[in-house]
Amino acid sequence: MDQIKPWLSIWLRTRETIQSLINDTPLSRQLLLVALFGLVFGYDSAVSRTLGDKYSFGLIVVGSPILGIIQGLVMWIVISWLIYWIGSRFFSGDADWMETRIAMAWGGIPFIVKGILWIPQLLLFQKDNFTTLHPLLDTSVLLSVLFWIFGLMDLVLTVWYVVVISKSVGEAHNISSIQGFGILLLSFLVVIVAMILISLIGFALFML
Repeated sequence: MDQIKPWLSIWLRTRETIQSLINDTPLSRQLLLVALFGLVFGYDSAVSRTLGDKYSFGLIVVGSPILGIIQGLVMWIVISWLIYWIGSRFFSGDADWMETRIAMAWGGIPFIVKGILWIPQLLLFQKDNFTTLHPLLDTSVLLSVLFWIFGLMDLVLTVWYVVVISKSVGEAHNISSIQGFGILLLSFLVVIVAMILISLIGFALFML
């Protein structure tokens, strides 16, 4: 498959696209896709954590994508392994870990495309992207409207990402997309529970 076509076909012909790429994606391309995913994840994480209330705009713009790329790589390895293990153990899936990693890397394209939205958002809304209060937006109705429009586009791409990644997991394991979505939920639930347990153990040790 031509290098540019997966970026287009993955949106509506997800399973067919993953099937053609599952054994034909070198590690270098997987890492590139995951790094791009992590870059966008870094900015999204900065928004959800309202880092603008604590740090300067410049530090967020530079630091968030760097941390996001590192987190993205770790998430890709851990979540892919969980999806491989849960899928093969409880859903009769037949993907191996390599195939799962490839499916996860390509399935992140709708999320990666959100990075395009970040270019005008950083230019227009600046630190207001990452703060609880929005002093810049409060001075302009136009900026406020644009802010909500970008938010809506972000939501649409996020929902599309969930659909595409569920189909990608389903295709890799040769099961339905609904089952793929179920595997995703279970995998993220395992990660969340593990993080909570680690936090509780760390707190308990600190209190000793």
